[in-house]
Amino acid sequence: MGLKERTVGLHGTTSCALIYACFLIWASNQCFVHGLEANQTAVLMVDASTLSQRKISDHLFGVFFEEINHAGAGGIWAELVSNRGFEAGGPSTPSSIDPWSIIGNETSIYVSTDRTSCFSRNKVALRMEVLCDSRGSNICPAAGVGIYNPGYWGMNIEQGKTYRVVLHLMSSESLSLSVSLTSSDGLQSLASANIIAASSKVSNWTKFELQLESTGTNRNSRLQLTTNKKGIIWLDQVSVMPTNTYMGHGFREELVTMVKNMKPRFIRFPGGCYIEGEHIRNAFRWRESIGPWEERPGHFGDVWNYWTDDGLGYFEFLQLAEDLGASPVWVFNSGNSHRDQVATSTVLSFP
Repeated sequence: MGLKERTVGLHGTTSCALIYACFLIWASNQCFVHGLEANQTAVLMVDASTLSQRKISDHLFGVFFEEINHAGAGGIWAELVSNRGFEAGGPSTPSSIDPWSIIGNETSIYVSTDRTSCFSRNKVALRMEVLCDSRGSNICPAAGVGIYNPGYWGMNIEQGKTYRVVLHLMSSESLSLSVSLTSSDGLQSLASANIIAASSKVSNWTKFELQLESTGTNRNSRLQLTTNKKGIIWLDQVSVMPTNTYMGHGFREELVTMVKNMKPRFIRFPGGCYIEGEHIRNAFRWRESIGPWEERPGHFGDVWNYWTDDGLGYFEFLQLAEDLGASPVWVFNSGNSHRDQVATSTVLSFP
């Protein structure tokens, strides 16, 4: 037993000595290598002659666009009305009219949504039942009752500029409707016009277009539609856009001018996550973003959690690329979202 213990002890001492010797050899080599590296000189030869030049393609410089935080709807796209078709709650009723709000109380006006619109792909319309009148026992307020839209973060209305207002309406009676651009509290009128029509002229859906020139500047304005005449008015597809858009194509002039000055050779649109959607039912489908803007169904961008009416669609992006002198780089959905996907056999027909 004692011999075995001595043998083990001897082996342990020998192993420690070997390990220590190996460490010394390694450390010496490291010092030697470090010395060699410190004494070496590297030479970098640069051939700057014209014969060796390789031109960098100017097509590598461009811009990426992503519909996020209202970069398009409420941003580069000049439309001032948010939820212009009252479809933000989807195709069923009652639908969400947010951010539209009511002017008046329950004794003077009742607002709801129904599916009476003349647009086959956007059937939801706003129904405004005016309970008060200009005479009788239930007199309307002097400023009238109705609805207003503050845009995305308040409409930026500027003095001297003209705004094109488009709205579609139908009425049960003769019509007297005031269309105004006002301050956020409605007390300052910046521009206003009246739509007056006999009942025979508005008994069916009718499109009205107005040009409003602002007499003042207010960065936090709103659109008001008011009346003091009893009856029922249906409204749909209400739009306000400045007339001085970039090359007349609907984009904000000051923003696109800055992009133009960057001289991009391509523009990628309309996004990445925005294209996919959190769920496939909310994916961006380019075919539904073309054609008359009133007939575009829009969709809920569930990645960034807001509704877009797709007035800024595939055609508009192609137009922007042309106006910028840039090549369009179109991003389309390949049949997948963040959470689900379509069957491979249906991918080609999906976008």
